[in-house]
Amino acid sequence: MALHKKLFFAVMLPLLIALGINAWYNIRLNREQIIANHRDKVELLTEVVSNGLMTLMCEGKGKEFQKFLEALVAEDISAVRIFSQNGTILNSSVPGEVGGSISKQEIERYINGSNPSMYAKKLEGGGQAYSKIFFIKNSLMCQKCHGAGETIRGILYVEISTSEEDRQISGVARNITIFSVVAAAVLSVLASLAGRFLVGKPLAALIDSLKKSGGKEPIESSLYGRDDEIGSLASGLNEIISDLNRTKSEIDRCNTANLVHMEKMATIGELAASVAHEIKNPLAGISGALQVLAEDFPEDSPRKEIANEILTEIDRLDNSIKELIIYARPPQLNLIPTDINAIIEKIGNSLKTTASEFNVDIRLITEKMPEIMVDPGQMEQALLTIANHCLQSMREGGILTAKTRTGPGTGEVEITLSSTGEGMAEEDVREIFKPMFSRKHSGTGLGLAISRNIIEGHRGRIEVESHYEAGTAFRIILNKG
Repeated sequence: MALHKKLFFAVMLPLLIALGINAWYNIRLNREQIIANHRDKVELLTEVVSNGLMTLMCEGKGKEFQKFLEALVAEDISAVRIFSQNGTILNSSVPGEVGGSISKQEIERYINGSNPSMYAKKLEGGGQAYSKIFFIKNSLMCQKCHGAGETIRGILYVEISTSEEDRQISGVARNITIFSVVAAAVLSVLASLAGRFLVGKPLAALIDSLKKSGGKEPIESSLYGRDDEIGSLASGLNEIISDLNRTKSEIDRCNTANLVHMEKMATIGELAASVAHEIKNPLAGISGALQVLAEDFPEDSPRKEIANEILTEIDRLDNSIKELIIYARPPQLNLIPTDINAIIEKIGNSLKTTASEFNVDIRLITEKMPEIMVDPGQMEQALLTIANHCLQSMREGGILTAKTRTGPGTGEVEITLSSTGEGMAEEDVREIFKPMFSRKHSGTGLGLAISRNIIEGHRGRIEVESHYEAGTAFRIILNKG
């Protein structure tokens, strides 16, 4: 749902509820006021009739009381009658009722006082009325003419229809309802237009501007020049776009430089591999010739010692040339089902002598796991190189730990080679797998780079965690397939 629509509903829903509550409250207030006025009217009419009766009786004009009641006929006065305790109607504003009687049930209700003196009732012809009964007592003044035999001379009954008041209440309710509906409609239209033009349209323009520019060009000035949140958003986006463009330019420049550097390195690698091949064959010939010459020298001859030193250096050069050729032209992998634990045990056995010289304890922690598809020769070479690196960092003794396990939930095989040696600085960790990186005075610095190539060739990855003077851990993760 669009933002301006959400804003519309968020504003209008509480507003409509407030309008509804206000309409209900006003209708109820007006209804209560009208009912209160009606009750007052009933009370007033009862008092007028009772006072009129007393006045006429005192003046000896009791026979004129019927005319007095007939004069009270009005649209809202349903009936005014006086009846005796046995139910005979003595006087009534309704023509033809005099001499008649009210129902026995009504008489019992009045005599027993089971209803309040004022109550609402339904009219036979429809509608509602408020009624009140008033007992006309046999006062001292009445006893002069009527004697003291009775306590109550008659019962005054006043009934006023609420039809007019009901129409007023209906009219008020209708007017309030119409006003609320119209107000809600007008406010809805205004809120919708405000949301569309103040929020929806500017945001749509902002999104359209971003799409057109692809996030590369600044947003239209008409948007970021606004003095509101949308203007602030547009200005912020312009700053982000500018920063992104600067960053992209820097990344492109770095990528170009890295690409040129990689092309140079690739060319140098190919050249180095070619040169290495050219050197390797003559070097092998020189080594063979020197071995033949050395055989003719006596064992105690200085020439014999010099020849052996030359042969040692030739072997070192030959190993360096082999590493250079392997790094430049990695051999093809021969993947077969392999037990990684067997490779780890083999590496542990091959390092025992060197570890003993360095006073290093080798610990193998393995768990049972399925065979995985690897080139066992190359994988052994990679892991042995990493283990040697760990071993070389503990010349004053320590613990070399080789641990294997199956990754939880992934099914990957994890191999961890860790040492308790001196560790590495953070900058060395970032550079450790780069060619020619080495902290030793001897070697080509290609060992770890070749190891990483072998692991990545197996679609695996290698991670390093090291803390200076706290040890180093190499974690190798391999897929089962």
